[in-house]
Amino acid sequence: MAEDHSLLAPPEHAPAIPVVIDWEDTSRVVETVLTTHLWAAPPLERGAPAHDRAFAALRDLKVDYARFLPWFSNPLVSVPALSAPTATTTSWDFSRLDPYVEDFMDAAEGRPVVANFATIPHWMFVGGETIEVGDDKDEIHWDYEQGTRFRDETLEEVAEYFYRIASWYIAGGFVDEHGVRHESGHAYRFAQWEVLCEPDLNRRMAPETYTRLYDAVVARLRTLDPDMTFVGLSLSHVHHDPEYFWYFLDPAHHAPGAPLDAFSLHFYASPDIVNPFGPEGNPPADQWETAFFAQADGFLEQLRYVRSIADRLSPSTRMLLNEVGTYPSDVMNPHPSIPDEYWVLSAAVQSYLWARSLDLGADLFGVAEFNGYPGMIPGTSLVDWETGEPNARYRALKLLVDHVRLGDTIAPTSTGYPGFPDARVHAQAFASPDGARRVVLVNKRGVPTDVEISDWTGESLLRAVEQGSGSAVPIARTVQGGRLTLPPHATAVLSRG
Repeated sequence: MAEDHSLLAPPEHAPAIPVVIDWEDTSRVVETVLTTHLWAAPPLERGAPAHDRAFAALRDLKVDYARFLPWFSNPLVSVPALSAPTATTTSWDFSRLDPYVEDFMDAAEGRPVVANFATIPHWMFVGGETIEVGDDKDEIHWDYEQGTRFRDETLEEVAEYFYRIASWYIAGGFVDEHGVRHESGHAYRFAQWEVLCEPDLNRRMAPETYTRLYDAVVARLRTLDPDMTFVGLSLSHVHHDPEYFWYFLDPAHHAPGAPLDAFSLHFYASPDIVNPFGPEGNPPADQWETAFFAQADGFLEQLRYVRSIADRLSPSTRMLLNEVGTYPSDVMNPHPSIPDEYWVLSAAVQSYLWARSLDLGADLFGVAEFNGYPGMIPGTSLVDWETGEPNARYRALKLLVDHVRLGDTIAPTSTGYPGFPDARVHAQAFASPDGARRVVLVNKRGVPTDVEISDWTGESLLRAVEQGSGSAVPIARTVQGGRLTLPPHATAVLSRG
């Protein structure tokens, strides 16, 4: 006899998810900066079709602490000294890197920014000097980071390299290895300098080595700007080895006076990656939702542990989640075919993690990345790599930037019935100093979901990034009372006052 599974299906007219808000609790306020970061990548080169629209979108976002990251995959741009100095010459050349820095700083419009000139030249490693990068500035070099042992084990060579880059942009120029002065004319200010990006990934730099390198770089750069603070670790999402936190965050492992201003880590959710170069063999799109949100919840539990380590060893050190995103399985596909619904789902994941991070002591949440492109993790992008037009991930980020601000009160919010929280929707309410009240709602399911907000009366406005909005601005709807339907995977803000 076949089993009857009818009781497992929801009733035809399922009740709305209750959302209960305690507006009287004013004990917590928003302290997490919401931002993004930008790669120095070919689609954003001056003259490229996406350049103007993309940088205009970055400017319109108006975020503090946007992060600039020239990464190793494009060394012809990111490494201004591509060859080791000889007895008579050096290879310093900033002509490819400068336009990206200038356009990024222009888009920041004076707001604080973070510099992460992350790539160490290959010739500074034993075994790395044999790498050939060619002349194609658009070629992706995944094999650039070769070698694990520094040719100068004192690390002075690496520290001087970063000091010269920083001097080029902060102090108007530098003196090279042969005593020759190079003038830039730049006088930029970086609020933070992050030392390397994902040192645990390709070279698997040991915590002890990284800590020693961090101290060496910081000691040199501190003389350039006494107001500039420093960010350490920048760990990839692949490892999250607790030993990095236990070692780096212990002041006893650092040189005397070395600042522990902040540390950073990254997270990307993805389905199983069976084939990173194409869709064949990978999980279908209807399975991504489950994978993304399950991994997001796992990451949140990791953060509790990481925060506890920091609180024990160095409680004043800020925790920055400066790369958070998702990508489909075919992460390196040179001809990606990403379904339209992916972008709204990814937006829902980043919005959910941001809302949850407010309770975990995160000082910064960076939605990554402003510009992915084919062959280079396209599913992380906030803009179209061909046109620069913002997509749903950008629109969801801007929706939250525009409607939730530092200093807003975080009102305790629950979904579901007492003792039985409903995980289908995440809700978080905020009260602004001007009296406005807002509820951020994230539908974690790919179906329309009803919610009913208690004690929410009168007329209000719902702005939602959803499948129908595409890359356009959020869809706005007038709502009467507290009952409403959230579209599939919507990121929404309900506003009153």
